Amino acid sequence: MAGSRTRDTMIYTANITTVKDTAQSNLKETTIRVTKGLVFKVEFYFPPGSSGLMGLAVFDGLYQVWPSSVGEFFVSDDETISFEDLYLKESAPFEFKCCTYNEDDTNNHLVGVRIGLVSSEVYMARFLPNKSRQYFEGLRKRMAEERSIMAAKQIEQLVGLTELQKLGGD
Repeated sequence: MAGSRTRDTMIYTANITTVKDTAQSNLKETTIRVTKGLVFKVEFYFPPGSSGLMGLAVFDGLYQVWPSSVGEFFVSDDETISFEDLYLKESAPFEFKCCTYNEDDTNNHLVGVRIGLVSSEVYMARFLPNKSRQYFEGLRKRMAEERSIMAAKQIEQLVGLTELQKLGGD
């Protein structure tokens, strides 16, 4: 895992190899340490060969960030999943947890993770050059409130899934 510094933009990377027969019930966890700031782009590279047998989900603490659907994973083969985002990472610990599984019974598989992050000041200068500091602080507060609401909903969904599993005898 490494961070590359180009001006005030940080690109954090991790190449995660997950061994064969790693079940979704026993996920491999890999931590990517980051700085405080705003995630503006993420990329997940699945090299050829995994045939959709490897999955990846990224968490900020207990909150599932990518993909946004609770309990779901990115699954691919010979593809880079890439998108822009506006995810504010402003509280410690300054890290993301990558959880992977590999249902292949023969081969280990790799996924490359890249996270682009800028400081909030750089974001404001680059993306909101004509907006006031008060506007930016209000936007940041609203983003944090929305994230808290989404985290609470995710916890409710996870508790519901756990209860269903208990009823089903799993």
